[in-house]
Amino acid sequence: MKHSLSKMKTDFVRLIPAALIFVYATYGTWYLLKEIFTSFVPFTLVSTGLLVVVVTVLRIPPPNQLAVETILGKELQEDGGIAVKTVAHRGAGLDAPENTLEAFTKCHEKGCDVVEFDVMLTSDGVPIIFHDRNTERVSDTNVIVRNSTWEELSKINVSTKHAYRDSFPNTRIPTLEQAVEHMLNMGQRMFIDLKEPNKKIVPIITKLFKKYPELQSKAVVTSFFPNLIYLIRKSSPNIVCCLAWKQNIFKDALLNYQEGGRLNKLTKFLIKYTVIALEVVHNWALPRITYYVLGISVILLHKDYVCRGTVEMWNSLGVRVMAWTVNSPIEKQHMTRNLQITYLTDTLTGENTVHNVALMQNS
Repeated sequence: MKHSLSKMKTDFVRLIPAALIFVYATYGTWYLLKEIFTSFVPFTLVSTGLLVVVVTVLRIPPPNQLAVETILGKELQEDGGIAVKTVAHRGAGLDAPENTLEAFTKCHEKGCDVVEFDVMLTSDGVPIIFHDRNTERVSDTNVIVRNSTWEELSKINVSTKHAYRDSFPNTRIPTLEQAVEHMLNMGQRMFIDLKEPNKKIVPIITKLFKKYPELQSKAVVTSFFPNLIYLIRKSSPNIVCCLAWKQNIFKDALLNYQEGGRLNKLTKFLIKYTVIALEVVHNWALPRITYYVLGISVILLHKDYVCRGTVEMWNSLGVRVMAWTVNSPIEKQHMTRNLQITYLTDTLTGENTVHNVALMQNS
């Protein structure tokens, strides 16, 4: 009974945004028709026109298709050319300590040429390769990354809790530049994932691409935060970018912001409901306005939200779909054979078998 009441409450909360959209669409349509026939200058039509002009002016066109294919190859459903089927998520973190140079080397040895890794900033502004807001999950210490200096974090062994820790003793957190140099030396392509909505990372990324021009044909910059993608592409329109999406991304960012700090009740209340509003607006605008303004080439979706209709919808907008994080062989075959999209995975074990099975099933 308690479970049923909880589910009803959840369903009710989810119904509110849909109901609001329906009410406002109905009311707005009636008001628009009334305004057209009774007003000398229909304000609604003028506002719509202005919005279209503003979006068009702000838009950053995406890089040409050749630039995207240089990094990611052809899409899987296209004939001819090489297609990237697999991206190693955090350097295939189940096979070696995630987001480390050792993991990236392991990916190269296993023949996976595209690696995704996460970027965060330390308290002294050093971009490092790390995923979590704190170090507890991967080490014997527990410090908040954004409150710690690079000197402090560089001493932490991030392999102590890994299943293969005996094979990777004393594994350290690398800096962004160390990771990029390491990848370029091995000829690997990369997904650079910006984990925090911190605008300080924008000039760091643009300067990195200027220092290493080969990144233009080797790297995709991705983030959950559209403001970062927009600022990067505005500064460097030739950078191929990807927007990642999942439910409650702004809520997760809020938890990260609150950790290690104190907020009064009023501030918490205002932030909470601002985040809820942002989620609704973001989810609505993403396939209608946001993708167009940003000029993204790829949309990275959680695997639970990917289906044939979703892939076709985004493809019709000129955006290719990738899924994360896909670890089971059955799911990998589904992504490759049925949906024909690239996926991110935590393990490269059995990867050749997965693709060979999918290939035989398609033939």
